[in-house]
Amino acid sequence: MLLVIGLAAGWILLGTVGSESPQDRARLEVVRTTISIVAGVGGATALLLAARRQRTNELALLETKHDAAERRTTELYSAAIEQLGADKAAVRLGGLYALERLAQDNLEHRQTIVEVMCAYLRMPLPEVDEAAPVEGLELAKLKQAISEERRVRHAAQHILCSHLRPGKDGSEPANSKFWPDTDLYLAGAVLRHLNFSGCHVRSAVFSNATLEGSAMLVGAVFDEAANFVGASMDHAVLHGATFRGPAMFSSASIMDALFTDVRFAGPARFDNARLDDTDFSGARFEGVALFENATTEDTNFDQAVFTGSAPESTAARDGRYAWVLLQIVSTLCRDSNTKYSRHLTGLPAGFQRAISRGSRARCP
Repeated sequence: MLLVIGLAAGWILLGTVGSESPQDRARLEVVRTTISIVAGVGGATALLLAARRQRTNELALLETKHDAAERRTTELYSAAIEQLGADKAAVRLGGLYALERLAQDNLEHRQTIVEVMCAYLRMPLPEVDEAAPVEGLELAKLKQAISEERRVRHAAQHILCSHLRPGKDGSEPANSKFWPDTDLYLAGAVLRHLNFSGCHVRSAVFSNATLEGSAMLVGAVFDEAANFVGASMDHAVLHGATFRGPAMFSSASIMDALFTDVRFAGPARFDNARLDDTDFSGARFEGVALFENATTEDTNFDQAVFTGSAPESTAARDGRYAWVLLQIVSTLCRDSNTKYSRHLTGLPAGFQRAISRGSRARCP
């Protein structure tokens, strides 16, 4: 098209050469203007086409790089998963730390990698078969394998917990490797000496899990549901923990544990739980608190605050008010210099146990 226009303009110019009339000069000026316009439009069109071609090439390059990165991530992920199934503990450890690096660098794959680590912790530990016990060298090898596997699992616990601590405001800098909005699924897992203190998760499932040793959950924060139904967590320490969503401890064994200064912003369920010798002093129950059929032998509710619905079980109500009555009985003991036992007549059994335990140190 541009060639045709150029030829036509040249023909007109040739026809006007040597003519000096005003009409010819005007006609020549029109041709010159037309040629300039055509040249400008052609140049702009060429630039536009070049820009579109460059953009297309850039998008293709970015897509190629993304595909290459995804392939590389998939390859590393597959290799790490394969390492987790290796016989040697050192290789399994390498797989865990490879997954940690992938999760740190790939936000879109982070939750999946967390779920893989949780699945590894949920796998049953190797055990000595009592029905067909091994002896000698085989027994020594089996015990060594169990010991090594425990160390690998402890490393997995440490990796998860180290990335779930946002850092303390003021006293410590923020944790640059913190993984926010993480969900944990550790149902049925056996966790030894778990140090979950200061961790902040979106939700967590520890149902039917076994927390061996004194599990530490000091200052832990659960934004949504925290499921400890049926868990075995005797001697656990949850001082200052915060449950912003439902906290479910139904049928759990939580004896000799510390729930001091814990905040339950949502409903808290302890029905059918074993809470003997557990300390709830200073705890705040802002939602419905259910303790139906829970065992509360020597459970301490001193200064606990219930601003939601009152506990439904008689045992929980007994424990809740026992320490208030204890102060009254102690005062009576000091004033009358008499044995405290005569003041227990007619009180419920839960009251009597709590008062007897505390008054022995106050009454002569």
